Amino acid sequence: VYHKWLFIFSNLILQMTSKKNKAVPTKLPVWLMNSERHQVQLTKGRLVQDNLTRFATLVAFLTRITPVYKAKNSPWVRIIELIGLTILIVLSSQVVFLWLILILLLTHLIILPGSVIITITKKLVKLMAVSLLVLLPSLLLQANNISLFLTRVALIMLNISIFLSITSWPQFIQGLEQLHLPSVIILTLDITMKYVYTLGVYIQELLSSIKLRTFGQHVNRRVLGVIIGQVYLSAKKRMGDLYQAMLLRGYNNSSIARRKLSWNKYDLISMGELLFAVAAYFVTRGVVA
Repeated sequence: VYHKWLFIFSNLILQMTSKKNKAVPTKLPVWLMNSERHQVQLTKGRLVQDNLTRFATLVAFLTRITPVYKAKNSPWVRIIELIGLTILIVLSSQVVFLWLILILLLTHLIILPGSVIITITKKLVKLMAVSLLVLLPSLLLQANNISLFLTRVALIMLNISIFLSITSWPQFIQGLEQLHLPSVIILTLDITMKYVYTLGVYIQELLSSIKLRTFGQHVNRRVLGVIIGQVYLSAKKRMGDLYQAMLLRGYNNSSIARRKLSWNKYDLISMGELLFAVAAYFVTRGVVA
């Protein structure tokens, strides 16, 4: 009987408390009832955001297997043409020859799609700006044939920009192997670029973590020192691991296979252009002399 009356009394208390809770509705705070959405203004501390975009562009460039425009001639022919035209431009001081080289490079540029031409133009403007910034003091002190010097620099930068737009990094390594360069140089370049890509991915992840942790806050520029320290420690560790892996695999600096030279009709056209440039160089030099 005692348990029965206790059960009835507890039910009555529960019913009374439930009625009180229903009678007094709960109210949310004003800031929770507000449906406006505010965007976080990042007017300061753009160091992480800007560099994150740049590193993403760098990583995308290093992971690009196919070039922007697929050229039909062989990679080793492009390398020889790049080196040959650059040497001729540096050695020549004849305006007529430089005009001929400009026409030749513009002919290569016209073949490319419009988007590639715009990219090359932007890259050329940046390279010229950096070159002027570095070489301007010496030009002002010498003040001798500034226009001729700038013309040479512009032609060299245009030649390099066209080469980079039609040649990817794997194709460049393939061209060096076809030219039978020492395997140590090829391996060093290949490992360096792959290692730069690995560090680029690591820096991109580090910047992404800093961006998420400091969302909407001012990022102090002293964070740059922390990033450099982390990158140095990571690079040191990765290089040690790579060295130990090469030792365990018995690396003895001997190449297993070498690529053979491949010829096609487009290679003959490229070599013909280079021979034309060489002939034009000696002809213009002999006429002036």
